[in-house]
Amino acid sequence: MIKLPAIHRFLENLAYPSVLFVLSVVFWELGARLGWFPSYLLPAPTVIFERLIKTVGLLSHHAVVTSAEILLGFAIAVMVGVLLAVVIVFVRAVDRAIYPWLVFVQVIPKVALGPLLVVWLGFGFLPKVLMAFLLAFFPVMISAMIGFRSIEKDALFLLRSMGAGQFKTLLYLRLPTALPVIFGSLKVAITLATVGAIVGEFIGANEGLGYVLVTANGVLDTALIFVALTWISALALLFYGAIALLERSFVRWHVSHRILTELSTG
Repeated sequence: MIKLPAIHRFLENLAYPSVLFVLSVVFWELGARLGWFPSYLLPAPTVIFERLIKTVGLLSHHAVVTSAEILLGFAIAVMVGVLLAVVIVFVRAVDRAIYPWLVFVQVIPKVALGPLLVVWLGFGFLPKVLMAFLLAFFPVMISAMIGFRSIEKDALFLLRSMGAGQFKTLLYLRLPTALPVIFGSLKVAITLATVGAIVGEFIGANEGLGYVLVTANGVLDTALIFVALTWISALALLFYGAIALLERSFVRWHVSHRILTELSTG
């Protein structure tokens, strides 16, 4: 059997969900036009699309604000999570002293912290960034810890026998080994950061897509709610796809690194 080229396989895999999506939209449109459900509860897709086009200029500004909150909170979560994982892995006292408290903080519902952050920091940009950070931080740290500790002892002993210190062990062995696990956590973390930013805007904001959702809900503007949800979903998919592309590049480097290491020590 002749294998299809990669583009053909991609189109074939895309066909089934696309057909299901088109059929769902057609059914939705017919239901709205024929009065199967009230328009104020579920407006027709064409109505939502028209509203989307009309509000592009307005919502693009709110999307930029929300994107900045997501990306900044996510970036801080990645830096702090990975660095703290390194410290916990290499310094046992820090592991025993800090890790239980990190778990305790993680079990606290972040939504419950939202009003407190607003009281402390106001209605500006910072509380949303902090909310995005709080939701995205823990998965990154835990996955980085697991990745740094999931190394072959023989490889570790080999590097140490060659005079490699802790820094070189981290750079040439622990980090390459942990990359697939870390990237898996990054894809989870970016979606959590999106949720965190939106929740922060729910609690207190004067701009952002979460603010648009709250405002539209207050006046029962269902079409605008769907438009804002479309923007949020598009942003989340865009950020997730960007991390997936980075993962393909870095994990390919990781696999090549492992193969070269095995051949050189073989």
